[in-house]
Amino acid sequence: MIIGLTGPMASGKTTVVEALKKEGFNYFTLSDIVREECGKQGKEISRDNLMAVGEGLRKEFGAGVLGMLALKKILTEGENGNWIIDGIRNPEEAKELRKYSNFVLVANTAPEDMIIKRILTRKRSDDTLDEEAIRKKLRREMGEGEPPEGQQVQKCIDMADYIFENTMPIDQVETEFMKLYTKINEE
Repeated sequence: MIIGLTGPMASGKTTVVEALKKEGFNYFTLSDIVREECGKQGKEISRDNLMAVGEGLRKEFGAGVLGMLALKKILTEGENGNWIIDGIRNPEEAKELRKYSNFVLVANTAPEDMIIKRILTRKRSDDTLDEEAIRKKLRREMGEGEPPEGQQVQKCIDMADYIFENTMPIDQVETEFMKLYTKINEE
């Protein structure tokens, strides 16, 4: 099984990934491909550079290129076992991953105000602490003003097989997500 994970920044995707890793899932993020390309281009690894380089790769090789490369990696490394693929930000990436017969797309979401509060309190080095700048990044990530090969997280959420609304305290996320995971396994 491959579980694809999409959703806006600070929606709690990392906590979901950690829960699935405890279940034996192998982990891969599409951002790793983009980070590698940033390195090749000699660019600093920042959210803005990652967004620009990812868009450039999609523009040059097609909007689904990161999904195609992730699926190639999984099939090369051996499709035995379960995988969690994080960082799906364009619907074409999900379409590429859907070529694998046992693929499920899960959208991890949270209300915008909650996301902003999380960003302001987590204080990651690459996070801005300006609320309006955060809102602007969130809107861009969701697809506002983005070209077809850009970030289109809202379209990915709209095509998800399951939605995990992450509005609970962090210490409850794993338990609540595992309820959804059980449902996915039963269907």
